Amino acid sequence: MDIKSVVIHEIKKQETVTGAELFLTTSELDKDNADVKAIISSLDESFSKKTIRRAKFADDGFKSAITDFKNINLVAVSAALAQKLKDGIQNIPAAKGGYLVFCTYKSTRMFLSVFLVRNTSGKLLKRADGKTWDVESIMYLDVDHFAMGVRINLDVLNSESDDRYIHLVKGNTDISDYFENWVGVDDTKQEAKDGDALYEIANKIDLPEGMADRDVLKKQIFDYVNGRPSKIVNLRKLSDYLYKDSDKIATYCAENDLDIDGEFKLSGAQLKKFVKVSVTAGGIKLEASREKFSASGISVSEDGSIVHIRSKELADAIKENL
Repeated sequence: MDIKSVVIHEIKKQETVTGAELFLTTSELDKDNADVKAIISSLDESFSKKTIRRAKFADDGFKSAITDFKNINLVAVSAALAQKLKDGIQNIPAAKGGYLVFCTYKSTRMFLSVFLVRNTSGKLLKRADGKTWDVESIMYLDVDHFAMGVRINLDVLNSESDDRYIHLVKGNTDISDYFENWVGVDDTKQEAKDGDALYEIANKIDLPEGMADRDVLKKQIFDYVNGRPSKIVNLRKLSDYLYKDSDKIATYCAENDLDIDGEFKLSGAQLKKFVKVSVTAGGIKLEASREKFSASGISVSEDGSIVHIRSKELADAIKENL
């Protein structure tokens, strides 16, 4: 991980009451400090181990506060965003404050991330010269239990790609509406795209230990989802079911830049394509994956009286057995 910049601000607000205070720092932390590196690496790792929801920007939130995502002045941008969040939650009794950790870094891609960390195990971060934080005290941040987080893939955002570039995580609780509003999220579902991505994963990811047939993997995915009344797929739970490793599928997606939501509905034709079509009629049995049914593969004539199978391999095999 190559850390570019780190800034931490604090919003002081108690739950059940209104009103909030904001402590803004005026300088970045030392990005080369070992403790700073450890904190950011741990936050990113903890983020990656949670269920990630993908989205794009609406016209407000971060998009209205950051005019150029290619050249981000993190001190100025983070101060403006922290002020906006403080103003947004100060009249919400249920909202709580915390430490806002802003950072830009490059791992697999270039990211802008923000983590809201609340639990510091009873310890308080110390301020150094009133402008920033004492580096040693930031180790009190409980990075494994951050409340909310957002990671923005700047490479995708600044490209012509249609992929979703916002990654949101739930932390220990559901993502609060005020946090989503602060980020400015267009939460349009793309379940067809998610279903296609899962099918691509099923076609390319390493097979589970002891499994020799990829069709078996697809059938297991079908059975897993079909057995759930809601037909909701949680990638981490599916990964644990298939591989006994909740990180396996998420790691594959990150390594291959796959745009897939961490939880989505898989039903109808998107679900059915994980199992083969099997038909028996007139003493003939036909079995094939749904992707084989196309104008260049298996098709039915317009009047429904003829089945066309375009396969030289199948034709050769039939000839050999006649």
